[in-house]
Amino acid sequence: MDSIVYSTDTLAVIASVAIAIAGFSGVVVALTGRTTDTYGEVEKLNFRILLQVSAFALLFALVPLILHRAFEAPQAWRIAMALYGMAHLLDAGFFVVGTWGSTTLSRLQRTAPRAGITIAAIQLLLVVIADTTVIEVAYLVVLIWHLAIAGMGFANLVYAFQNVDRE
Repeated sequence: MDSIVYSTDTLAVIASVAIAIAGFSGVVVALTGRTTDTYGEVEKLNFRILLQVSAFALLFALVPLILHRAFEAPQAWRIAMALYGMAHLLDAGFFVVGTWGSTTLSRLQRTAPRAGITIAAIQLLLVVIADTTVIEVAYLVVLIWHLAIAGMGFANLVYAFQNVDRE
């Protein structure tokens, strides 16, 4: 049986969660009554993480579904993982450069992009050495990793807005 049959529902759920996280961020921002011009560095970073990583998870939840229309499962999963790994590497690299030397970000916010580079390198290595099942499972795990990061950005944004309102 084709491996995509088992992952289609999981990919659809991941895409839905990514959309929900991004949508809830809009609600939170709207309820604060503030414009993004008044955000501090940390709030801007959390908002960027939330939207960018949600979009990333949404996009890469759809990529395997599209590739499976044109390729057999093994090739589709390898291509999807290669694309995901390269995009992840670039994205995490830009975050590392963007957060380099920041004194206002938490240790977690400075460490997560470096972990992203490591995960991206593993993704690219798996394209070369792993079988289709391992690639498929790893792909889904990395998508869930991105949802967790988006969720962290959402929680940090809500927390930051709560603290601003108290001040």
